[in-house]
Amino acid sequence: MITIASRKISRTLSTLAVAALSVLGSSAMAEEELKPAARQWGIYAGGNLGVGAAQWDCDVSCDRARLSGKVFGGKRLTPGLAAEINYMVFGGMERANGSGQSAATNIAVERRSVRALTAGINWEVELLEGFTNQIRVGWAFKRIDSDLVEPGVDGVERSVRDYRQAPYFGVGLAMNITRDIRLLQSFDYIIDGKDSLYLFSVGASAEF
Repeated sequence: MITIASRKISRTLSTLAVAALSVLGSSAMAEEELKPAARQWGIYAGGNLGVGAAQWDCDVSCDRARLSGKVFGGKRLTPGLAAEINYMVFGGMERANGSGQSAATNIAVERRSVRALTAGINWEVELLEGFTNQIRVGWAFKRIDSDLVEPGVDGVERSVRDYRQAPYFGVGLAMNITRDIRLLQSFDYIIDGKDSLYLFSVGASAEF
């Protein structure tokens, strides 16, 4: 009788031990599943290529649109808000003045290229799963390099470099390809009166 009782107790203890191990194993798996994914640095970078245009007053002729682009990087402050910088390159644009405008400005032809550094914020709002709307606001620092041809037979040419500042605004649409890779479509606008600049571009970004 003692032997039978001992066996029953042994079986009961074995069953309890297996049950306890199962519970512990399930708890460990659940805890592992509930652990958040490894935190990223919240840094992203990318580049766009497209068409840049100047809001010039055209007289005789005007070539305002050129191949242009930008590179950019940002640091996320929250999941939907980031501090961002952009470096934009606008290709060489050209305009020619008529005799009246040439006499008034002493410029017959102007060839211009612009570089711009912008600093601001990028606000993102998810529209649909995998698609995000972007709104960018900030300040732009422009460097304008101009080659000016004076009117007259000699057509004396001189180079001028100017620096300007202006507010900056941009919108875009991002489509997730993977968790960290996006395709982008963007419109950027440097608001500076008759020296305003537009950039329509597409590109990609990666997040780290």
